[in-house]
Amino acid sequence: MSAFRDLFRVPSFAWLFGTSIIGRFPQGMVGLALMMLITQTSSYAVFSAVSAATTAGAFIAGPALSRLADARGHRRVLRISAVLHAGGTCALVLVPHSPPLLIAVAFLVGVSAPPLTASLRAVLPVLVGPDRRRSAYAMEATAQEITFVLGPPVAALVSSLGGPRLAIFVAAAFVLAGTIGYARDRNVELSRPPADRPREERAGLGAVLRIPGLARLLGGTALLTCALAAQVLGVAALVSGASVSADAGLVMAVGSLGSLVGGLLYGSVRRRAIQLRHLLLLVSTGLFVLALAPNTGVLSVVLFLWGGTVAPAMSRLFERLSELVPAGSATEAFGWMGSALAIGNAVGTLFAGLLVDGFGSHAALPAAAVIALLGALVVPPGGERPA
Repeated sequence: MSAFRDLFRVPSFAWLFGTSIIGRFPQGMVGLALMMLITQTSSYAVFSAVSAATTAGAFIAGPALSRLADARGHRRVLRISAVLHAGGTCALVLVPHSPPLLIAVAFLVGVSAPPLTASLRAVLPVLVGPDRRRSAYAMEATAQEITFVLGPPVAALVSSLGGPRLAIFVAAAFVLAGTIGYARDRNVELSRPPADRPREERAGLGAVLRIPGLARLLGGTALLTCALAAQVLGVAALVSGASVSADAGLVMAVGSLGSLVGGLLYGSVRRRAIQLRHLLLLVSTGLFVLALAPNTGVLSVVLFLWGGTVAPAMSRLFERLSELVPAGSATEAFGWMGSALAIGNAVGTLFAGLLVDGFGSHAALPAAAVIALLGALVVPPGGERPA
C-alpha cells in the first residue's frame, strides 16, 4: 500500500480527493432513491426515461462546462454549477410527478452537473507526477466505487427514515458541500492550459476528438458504461421484482465493494498495466456468469467477484485517456469522457428498463454482457499514442 501512502503526502491530494468523494457521493444515492420514488406510482420504463433525461443533459454539460472551466476558472464554474445542480435535484422532489415534467427537470439537472470529475482527473497527473499516475487513477476509480458501496445503503437507510424524497434532498446537500469544498483549493487550477499555448491547442469545442485513438476510446467508454447501467437495473429487478426495494441497494453495494477491492489491488501493482481490452473482456465474461446465478445468495457472491474487474477497467480507461491527450486538452477530453459515460448510462438504463418491462427480470444481464464485449472490440490497442 506504499503507492497509496505516497499519494497522500502530495500537498492538496487528500483535500481534493476527499471533497471530490463527498461531491460525487450522490451518484450512488440518487439512482436508487429516484427509482424507489418513481416506481411507487409508475413503471421501470418511466424511471428509465427520467434517468435518461438527466444523463442526456450531462452529455451536453460534460465538455461544455469543462471547457468553460479552463477558460473562466475551475473554481468559479464549479461553484455556480453546484448551486444550480443542487437546486434542480431538490426540484425533482418538489414538482408534481407528471412524467413529462419530471423528464424536463431531470434534463436541467443534467445540464447543470458540475465538472467535478473532469477537473479532478485532469489535475491528478499534474499534481502527483507521471510516476504516480496509475496509482492516482486507480484510487480515483476506487473512490468512485466507494460512492456505489455506501451510496445505495445510505439511500436505503435515509429512505427508511423519511422516504425517498428525504434521500434525494440529502444527495443534493452532498453535491453542494463537496463541490464547494473542492473548489476552495487553489490547486484545482493546475490543469488549466497556459494563456500563451499554441493556437492549434485553442481550437473550437470538439477539436480534441481528432486526437488519434480518442474517439474509439470514448466509444468503448460509452459501451462499458451502458453495460454497467444495464447491470444495475438488471440486478435490482432480479432482487426486487416489480417495485424496487431497499434490499436491492444492499445487493448492488456488494458488487461495488468487489470493485473497490479490485481497484486497490490494481493500483498497488507497479508492473506493466493490463491491456484495457483484456479488462473489458473480463467484465463481459463476469456479466454472462451473473446472468446464470440461480438465487440472491449466489448472485451476491458472483457480483462481488465480478465487481473486482470494474474499477481496474475504469482506471485503465482514465490512464489511457491521459496518455493519449496533451496536458492542455485534458480537462475537455475528460469532459467528453464524462459525456460518453453519461450517454452510456442513459442508453443502458433505458434499454434495460424496456427489456425488464417487456421480457422479465432476467433479460438485462445477458444484454449487458454483449454490450461490454462490443466495448472490448471497439477500444484502441494498448500501445497507441498520438501521432
